[in-house]
Amino acid sequence: MLFCTQLLDWMEARGANLSPGHQAVRLKLVSKVHGIQAAEEYFWSLPDISKSVKTYSCLLNCYGNHGLAYKGLELYEKMKAKNIVPDKLVYNYLMKLYQKAGQPEKVLSTFEEMRESGISADKFVYFTLIESYITMNDLDAAEKVLEELQKVAPVHWSLYTLMANYYIKLELFGKAEVALKKVEQVMDKAELQSWTALLSLHARCGNSTEVKRIWESLKSTFKKCLNRSYLVMLQALRMIDDFESLQQIFQEWQSSHECYDVRIINIMIRAYLDKGMIDEAEAIRQSTMAQGRCDGGTVCIFAEFYLDNLMLMRQWRSWEMQRTW
Repeated sequence: MLFCTQLLDWMEARGANLSPGHQAVRLKLVSKVHGIQAAEEYFWSLPDISKSVKTYSCLLNCYGNHGLAYKGLELYEKMKAKNIVPDKLVYNYLMKLYQKAGQPEKVLSTFEEMRESGISADKFVYFTLIESYITMNDLDAAEKVLEELQKVAPVHWSLYTLMANYYIKLELFGKAEVALKKVEQVMDKAELQSWTALLSLHARCGNSTEVKRIWESLKSTFKKCLNRSYLVMLQALRMIDDFESLQQIFQEWQSSHECYDVRIINIMIRAYLDKGMIDEAEAIRQSTMAQGRCDGGTVCIFAEFYLDNLMLMRQWRSWEMQRTW
C-alpha cells in the first residue's frame, strides 16, 4: 500500500496527469497510509476540475471510515453547492454517514431521493436501509423492505444475519431461526465468515443442536479448520454452556493447530474459572507460560476472577456481621 502511494506521488511529481479515478485511488491510499488530515490536504490541493464525483465520494468514504460523520455531511453540502450530481456510491456513503451520525430518518429520505433520481439500490444500500429501520425499532418496515428485495433480486446472506440479530434482540427466536435457514440457502459455502456468523447467532438463540450441526458442516466444507473457526465455536459453546463439548473441541484444537492463538487458550481458562475449576485453569496458564506464550489478557482474566471472589467474600463477611448483631 505504501509502495502504491509512493508510485502515484512519483508520477504526479513528474507531471503525469492522473485521471479523477486515479486521484480517487490515491486519496484512499493517502487516508490509509498517512491519515485523514493528509487525505483532506491532498483533496483540497486538487484543481477544481479534479474535484469530481469520484474524488468527492472517496473523501466521503474516508470520513466514514474514520468516524467523522459530521465532516462527511458538511462535504456533501459543499457538493450540492457546486451542483455535483451524486451517483450510487455517493448515496451509499451518505446513507452510512447518516446512520453513523444517529440520523436514521435521513437515511430513508436519502434512499427515496436516490430512487427518484433513477438510481437502483444495491445490497450495501439495502443493508443500510434495513439497519436504519432497526435503529428506529420499526420491525414491520425492515421486514417489508426485505420482502420487496426478495421479489426483485438475490438477497445477500448478510441481510439475513442482520435480521436474525435483530430478532434475537427482540427474543423472537423462531423468526431468527428462519432467517438463519435463509442464510444457509444463499451463502457462498466457501466463505468462512458466513459459517462463523451462523455459529454465533445459533448460539445466541440457545440452539445447541444447530451449533453442532453447523460446526460439522463447516469442518466437512474446509480441508483445514483455522483458528478463527475454533475461536468462534468455543465462544459459541461457552455461550450455550456446553462444557463437555467445549473441552472436546479445545482438545481437538490442541492436537491439530499449526499456529498458536492465545485467544483460544483464554476462552478455555475463562470456562474453567466459570465452573470454579481453578486448578485446571492454572494448569493451562502454567503450560502456556512454559512455552513463553502467556499474554497480558491471560493475567487479567485471573486478576478479575480473584478480585470478584474477594469482593464476594467481603460482602459475605459484612452480611455475617450484620446477622450477628
